[in-house]
This record gives sequence, C-alpha cells and structure tokens, in this order.
Amino acid sequence: MDHNIKILIGIDVSKDKQDICIKNNNGNILKRLKIKNTKEDLDKLYTIVDKLKANAGENADAFFGMEATGIYCFPLYSALKRDGCLVKLFNPIQTNGYRKMEIRKTKTDSIDSAIIADMLLYHEPPVSTAFDNLAIYQLRELCRVRQRNVEKRTKCKIQLIRNLDLVWPGYKSIMKSILGKTSMAILKRYSVPSNVAARPFEEIYGMIKKVSRSQIKRKQVQDMYNHTGCILTVPEIDSVISVEIKTLVSEIELYNEQIQALEKTISQLMSQIDSQITTIPGIGNNLGAVILGEIGEVGRFSNVKKLVAFAGLDPIVKSSGNFKNKSGPISKRGSPDLRWALFMAANVARQNDVNLRKYYEKKRNEGKQYY
Repeated sequence: MDHNIKILIGIDVSKDKQDICIKNNNGNILKRLKIKNTKEDLDKLYTIVDKLKANAGENADAFFGMEATGIYCFPLYSALKRDGCLVKLFNPIQTNGYRKMEIRKTKTDSIDSAIIADMLLYHEPPVSTAFDNLAIYQLRELCRVRQRNVEKRTKCKIQLIRNLDLVWPGYKSIMKSILGKTSMAILKRYSVPSNVAARPFEEIYGMIKKVSRSQIKRKQVQDMYNHTGCILTVPEIDSVISVEIKTLVSEIELYNEQIQALEKTISQLMSQIDSQITTIPGIGNNLGAVILGEIGEVGRFSNVKKLVAFAGLDPIVKSSGNFKNKSGPISKRGSPDLRWALFMAANVARQNDVNLRKYYEKKRNEGKQYY
C-alpha cells in the first residue's frame, strides 16, 4: 500500500486564468485560488504547494491534474513539466463522466477544479503523455495546420469551378485539367472568355505555349480561342466574376506554397523521429505524420484495445438483460484526424496488399458496409 501523503492540485484551465483546488488524500480541500497565466503567479502556486508539502511531512508528493483542452492547457502543462512536476492530463470525456456522478447538475470553474483533484486520487499516477515528446507535438500541430489549408484550398477550388460553369461553360472540355499549371495561368491573366476573345490569337497562343512548354498544340489553343467567341455568357457579371476568379487562383497558389512548405517541415520532423510507420504499405510521410502526431507516445497504451478506443474505432456496446450487442457503430469519441488517416491508410493498403484485399472482398461479400 502507498503510505505517501498526496497533495492533489486540480486545475481548471481557461484562456486568461486558472482555477485551482488543492486537496489531500482524504479529499479535504486545503486551498482554493486563482492564478493568471504568468510566471509570477505560477511561482506563487509553487510556494503554496511547497508549504503544504512541508506541513504534510517529508514523504508528501504533489500531483497536478488538468483537462486536455488543447491550446489553453499546453502553455501551463509545458511549464509544469519543464519544472519537473508530475502532471496528468484528463480527457474531457472522463471529467464529464465524473461530473455526471454528482447529484447537483452544476458546472463551474471551482467545481471542475475540485473534480479534477478528486480524479487524481482515484486514477493512476501521472505518466508520460503525447506532449512529452516535443517533436511529436510539433508534428501534430503541423499536420493540423496542413489539413486546414488543404480544406481551405478545396473550398477555393470548388468555388472556382462553380464560377467557370457560370461564365465559361465548356471550359472543362477544352482544358482537361482545370487546376493544372497552364489552365491556372490562363485564368489568372484573362479569367473570363470575353477577355480572351478581346486579345489577338497570337498573344494567347504565345502565352500558353510558354507556360505549357509547347505541350499544348496550336490547334487546341485555336479551338479554345474560337470557343470563347461563340458561347453564351452573362456580360453584366463578367467584371465581377473576373475579379473573383483571379482572387481564387491567387489563393489556391498561395495555399499550394504553404502546403508544400508544411510538408517539407513535416518530412524533416519525420526524419528526426525516425519511425518505422512509413514502412507499412499505404502509409507515407503525410499519413504517417498524422497518425504519429495524434497518437503521441504509443507506450501510453497498455494494450491494443485502449489505442482502438483512443481513436474512437471501438464499437458501441449495448446490453439489456441477457442481450448484448457488440457490433454496433463505432464510438467516434477519439480524434477525427486520426480516424481519417487510418481510413486512408487502410484503403490504400487493401489495394496493394493481397491478403488485405481478400479480407476486404470477403467482408464486402458478407454484406458489410464499404467505401
């Protein structure tokens, strides 16, 4: 039995301040306080904790706990870890479940900090977390920034195609790759068919020949040029759509540059981490980085089931009496980015791995849902 006295510091993290509740082994409140996100206030907290430890005896240990609230918890968590404190991060799902056990349905910062202090008493002592490896944390943040940029770029592409359907019907049949280098150069300079038709053919052909490095033939350019003079357009909105198309093209180009820069940094971090994950069929640098970044230190999970649950891929179990259904839908309580990466990796792997492909076809023939 552990006879050490424990000083339990529950911290409810917010943007501008931290609500703190300090308890002992018996669950008695020793101190309540609020601190700002400053080094000075953190030192005040350390002073209070040191005094409480001294009063409790030489065998007293201090444990800090907080919710994993993303950007708000990381500065304080990082500072505590740097100073050698024992810190445990709780999943908000855990704290919500613990809170529901209370008879009174209330939620305040002071109550939350007290709940977190209680959870420190009844849960395993603090262990390493995803934040302990700075490279892994950086990887996760870079991957999330990259994904946000990809999503924004996709929205721009959709809007660009929508505008082309409005003012330049038939463009897709002429330029097979709307988002290719040559097409984007045309749209960036001329944007709408009336602007193309207003310029001499040789100017248009010269520009396209240079950009495409003579890969687009003269006849194809001539067909496009003739097409601009005979399609039905909406002249009244040409000037407005022209500005929007040029803006969208510039935004797409900017996102392309940012994504390439992020992928370069991600690749450098992956080399630094030197993980074997990219040796798995279907997992390259980008997918591997997402998986590593979202999982963190895999050693945190004592078995595979815990890792599956962390990803939100565990089935929802429903039981009543003698009935127990273990094949319900997945819980989806984990990281959506991790589930997406695993789905993409599995989809590529089953296309390239014979055994996985056979298993996929077997389940598909059994009537299972598939994509």
